[in-house]
Amino acid sequence: MIKKLLIPFLIILLVAGASVYYYVFIYSTQHHRNINKEESVFIVADSLIQAYGNNETSANAKYLNKVLEIKGVLIDTATNQQQALTLTMGDKNNLTFVYVTLNSLPTASFKLGDSIKVKGVCAGLLSDIVINDAVLIK
Repeated sequence: MIKKLLIPFLIILLVAGASVYYYVFIYSTQHHRNINKEESVFIVADSLIQAYGNNETSANAKYLNKVLEIKGVLIDTATNQQQALTLTMGDKNNLTFVYVTLNSLPTASFKLGDSIKVKGVCAGLLSDIVINDAVLIK
């Protein structure tokens, strides 16, 4: 009886393992969004912050998981745990900012206080509005 159950169990386990391997190492590495080719919605950082501050549900309907082109004042730069460059945009007097993670190091130079423009995918509001896979636009 055990042998009859063991063979189908091993086959199911093998198929599941192969499926997980394919998704993690093959499919996910080849199917990233190319934000440079996607159409974007233009918005100023302070307007995006205000939209999320007024009504998060409505702002999520408009911006969540969409490619945004955001213009704003650079107030901080840092490096995250994955060693990617992060930019904080907005007004220093606000409690909420736009937190941008760049997908590559920019070729253009910038400094704190500069007005910059980035294009990336909106991940919604955590404590700040999170933009992922972004690129710096001249």
